[in-house]
Amino acid sequence: MRPFGIRLGMFWALFVASVLMFIRNRAAVFFSLFLPLIIMLIFGVLNFEGTPTIKLGVADEAKNEASADLIDGLAAFDYIEPSNGSRDALLEKLKKGELGFVLVVPSGFSPQPGQEGGLVAYAASADPQQTQVARGLLQQAVGTALFAPSGGTGAAAPPVRFESVESRDLGYIDFLVPGIVGMTVMQLGLFGVAFGFVHLKRTGALRRLFATPTSPAYFLGAQVASRLIIAFVQVVILFGIGIWFGLQMFGDYVSLAVIVLLGSVIFLAVGFSIAGWAKNEDQAAPVANLISLPMMFLSGVFFPRDAMPDFLANITQFMPLTYVNEALRAVVNDGASLTSLGPQLLGMGVWALITFVLAVRLFKWE
Repeated sequence: MRPFGIRLGMFWALFVASVLMFIRNRAAVFFSLFLPLIIMLIFGVLNFEGTPTIKLGVADEAKNEASADLIDGLAAFDYIEPSNGSRDALLEKLKKGELGFVLVVPSGFSPQPGQEGGLVAYAASADPQQTQVARGLLQQAVGTALFAPSGGTGAAAPPVRFESVESRDLGYIDFLVPGIVGMTVMQLGLFGVAFGFVHLKRTGALRRLFATPTSPAYFLGAQVASRLIIAFVQVVILFGIGIWFGLQMFGDYVSLAVIVLLGSVIFLAVGFSIAGWAKNEDQAAPVANLISLPMMFLSGVFFPRDAMPDFLANITQFMPLTYVNEALRAVVNDGASLTSLGPQLLGMGVWALITFVLAVRLFKWE
């Protein structure tokens, strides 16, 4: 048994060597750091928040013919995205910034002049200037939806009374940054490990390593530790740029770090699996891309998964990157704690077990 100081020095030397190996691997550095960074800068500069679309929640408490006609009429407007639900559930979404307005159709609602039951619209207070414009559009849409079927002008429409609700001003950058962080963790594990180990196998460096007093366990430990440190450095860089673009952090950084750690373990194991199976870089690259590209576009990195067809959303729900991205967004955008992320943590735990078993069975030193 070597003294602890010698073992620690050996591990430190291997750790430094692993970091230098990663830095000198241009393909790994590009795919795991510069590609996500470039994508975030492009999307951050483009800024997709100028859309005139009104996300409207409708709470139909009247449930009569008049309220049904109103809802159908509002759905006909291209600039309105209506969704139905209860008043409390929709107001909760409004406070989280997921909706722009909540229109409540109260019991006893009637579009006839002189009848009781006026409409109430709760408006998000996050962006007053944009809300003011949307108020006018919504008022016009309500009047048209109520009176167009009967040939009226809408001038005598029951007024929509607006009330302001404190809400979070979540922009596209708030959605984008957690997805880019998840993608970076994936890319680091796939490309940072797979390409580096395949190169060492092909050149015989791993075989020569066994001729030294170095323990393979120390070498693997140094590789994993270095990739985890690099992952956290990358996350710090991406969050710094995200904050510069206006990112808001509602959760705690400890929960964020735990999710990044679990995600890194999953994709590092995938990277070791690819490195163990592939004989050279030409075999590793297609497999890594085949795994990463579908998750990049189907796990909600750039756009919400709600826009997918139901069958596709149900399938992609079980992708490992989907669990990571959902957990990251819950912490960053909603301020969720680890105790409230049971389904996501369970999904990541299952994938960590599956990928670990694959890595053990597929990894070979030569």
